[in-house]
Amino acid sequence: MLLAGCSTPSPPAGTSSAAPSVSPACAAADAFADALTGFKDTLKPGATLEQVRSARDQVVKTYDELVDATGDAAKDRVDAVTSAKARFAAAVNDVPDDATLTEAAASLRDEAANVQAALSDLATEVQC
Repeated sequence: MLLAGCSTPSPPAGTSSAAPSVSPACAAADAFADALTGFKDTLKPGATLEQVRSARDQVVKTYDELVDATGDAAKDRVDAVTSAKARFAAAVNDVPDDATLTEAAASLRDEAANVQAALSDLATEVQC
């Protein structure tokens, strides 16, 4: 009896049980969000500046894919993400080679969070 309550009901006859497809814009937004999370995860003691810059490069790559996938949809939201991403990239580039990650981590986390907020607005706009 207990197991019956945990089973997934069968779909009604004539309907598909396949998950709805995800739009290219939403898939690109998810990849970009994952890259931002990965970047923030590198901001921990012991991480090198090279690791942070590599994570930044992944953010830039997935951002470019996001822009391609969204096209002209939600242009104002894409522009907001573009602006936040530019500030984020500048913050990473501005970290001096001799700086400790601890010195830069808070600022970089803030910039990544700003990009994530703009991305969230874009995802809402394109109905992800």
